[in-house]
Amino acid sequence: MLGAGGGAAFFLLKGGGPPAAHAEEGDHGKSKGGGHGGEPGEAVEGAHGVMITPGDGVVYVELPEMLVNIASGDGRPAFLKLKLTLEAADQEIVAALEPEIPRVTDQFNAFLRELRTDDLAGSAGAYRLRLELLRRVNLVIAPQHINAVLIEEMLVQ
Repeated sequence: MLGAGGGAAFFLLKGGGPPAAHAEEGDHGKSKGGGHGGEPGEAVEGAHGVMITPGDGVVYVELPEMLVNIASGDGRPAFLKLKLTLEAADQEIVAALEPEIPRVTDQFNAFLRELRTDDLAGSAGAYRLRLELLRRVNLVIAPQHINAVLIEEMLVQ
């Protein structure tokens, strides 16, 4: 009896529990596409218009496209169009992130509207933008954290 209990504890603590338990853990109550689990590359629509795609050891959360007006050096209106994807380590982080998407978007908009076109010049501008957006999303979902903010598309016009 002790051996069976020890073996069960070993498998459960190691994460090797019965397959049915793992299917329920990855489900998180989503009915569309059977939850956030699935094969790498199989996208599932999440809350607030985000697309969730399991990758190889990570989960990608594709945010809706953002379009904000920013200041130009000469006073003319300029626009920034961004398509961002967040890289999370696992489904637990995605579950913490999803209900906070409106707050994340608000944080991003507040920051992006303060930018000038000069702030986005070159690869250094994109790198600083990526770091600041990462900092802001991690503040919203703390103590969880996102691994990276990936810029899929960035257009300054």
